[in-house]
Amino acid sequence: MTSIRISAGRLDVDFAVGPGVTAVYGPSGAGKTLLLETIAGFVRPDSGRILLDDAILYDAAARVHLPPQRRRCALVPQGESLFPHMDPRQNLAFAAKRWPRLERHRRVAEMMEKFQLTDDAPHLRFAIARALLAEPKLLLLDDPGLDAALLRQVRENSAAPILLASRNLDLCCSADQLLVLDAGRILQRGAPRQVVD
Repeated sequence: MTSIRISAGRLDVDFAVGPGVTAVYGPSGAGKTLLLETIAGFVRPDSGRILLDDAILYDAAARVHLPPQRRRCALVPQGESLFPHMDPRQNLAFAAKRWPRLERHRRVAEMMEKFQLTDDAPHLRFAIARALLAEPKLLLLDDPGLDAALLRQVRENSAAPILLASRNLDLCCSADQLLVLDAGRILQRGAPRQVVD
């Protein structure tokens, strides 16, 4: 279970991320991207605590702030996220670099098959495959332009909990838990049907 209680600028939230997909829905400027970047370690909160499977990622009182590369969180941001100096397959191999060469090639080939990745596949599919190759403990998706079919495919290929930030209410309603965020505060939370009703 991931527990997040942070304050960063105007962002002030306290919630848990369980198994499956937790969607954060809100308008532009609600704080969705800031929330994901804070969890990933790219933004340091002013106060609070972030726990991932009982491991402390951030704790203001204890002065703990793990760097992004040690958090085991994978962030797929809005827009282009592949390394431009590498082709898409090299991007995948980079994410699998911790394994020996043969295992790395096997994992990359397996991921390319699972996501039907060809040279002309959308970069978003490569970015998601790269994130999953790193075997994150938490997958952060920042409104990258997913559709329901691709989200379903991500769920099938990852055991990690997923925190999805989106302005697409239909996509958010396919999540297991829905949080409504506005002006940096959670207005409502619960099962999507309950929140929408």
